[in-house]
Amino acid sequence: MTQNQKRLFYSIISILFLSLSIFFRKKSLFYFSNRLNLILWFMVIVNLTLFLNLIIFQKGYFKKVKETCIPEFKLIFFAGCFLLTFYTLATFGLDLVTSINYSFVSRSTLIFSIILAYFFLDEKIDRAKASLVLSFCIGIYIFSTEGKRIVIQYGDLLILIGTFSFSSFAVIQKKLCKNLPPNVIAWTVTSIGAIVIILICLVLRVDLFPKDPKAILFILFASIAEAFALLFMNRTIYISNVTYYSMMSMLTPILNVFLGIIFLNETLSFIQIIGGSILIISGILVQRLKV
Repeated sequence: MTQNQKRLFYSIISILFLSLSIFFRKKSLFYFSNRLNLILWFMVIVNLTLFLNLIIFQKGYFKKVKETCIPEFKLIFFAGCFLLTFYTLATFGLDLVTSINYSFVSRSTLIFSIILAYFFLDEKIDRAKASLVLSFCIGIYIFSTEGKRIVIQYGDLLILIGTFSFSSFAVIQKKLCKNLPPNVIAWTVTSIGAIVIILICLVLRVDLFPKDPKAILFILFASIAEAFALLFMNRTIYISNVTYYSMMSMLTPILNVFLGIIFLNETLSFIQIIGGSILIISGILVQRLKV
């Protein structure tokens, strides 16, 4: 398998798991009365899943953790904090909007990631990339607003701030890829996020266990899906760049459309289908132009 084929394969797998994570997180919101409790379980299970992956499949990688220097630990700490910020704001935002809207609004990571990668990773912005970004933005606008005037609501604002945090997290991860393998990065970064949210919940005296048993089931599915999404995201960035993954991740809402319509009774209009089609075409162009 060539590197171009690998990055396509890894990004698609990441997108599939990310879509499932969004869907199950939306379902989890129906059963968790306390959102911080949801985020706590989510972060801990994601981290444990990635830890088990290391123990079972990559035991030798633990040596890399011991060899990590102080500057890398600083980057890991900031990446973990940015990731936790994203999950926290995204969860509260997801509580206020549909899963379809969330999956599209959250794709504003494309704009943030490209700008941050330009300044901090020296990833170039040429005419082809600029054109693709424009087409993705048009697709997002059509799908999210159905062609109507944009009125930023509270939930959308939370998601937008969260996506900036996620973009910052992605840029830091690319820097970490120089010395650490993807599996180690995913585990160490989520470890920081899990530790911080545990401390926050202890300080605020948040109940540890949810009242509804079904909540554990749905957050378990969401967390495992998110863990694999992060793992394959890291693998994509490791052999490619942040810009490529950000563009390919724009296809995430396509699967969420079907999940939202079938299982959450959400609707999709004709003009939204046009917006989704623009995104699919743009995703194909990303691969063909070898961004």
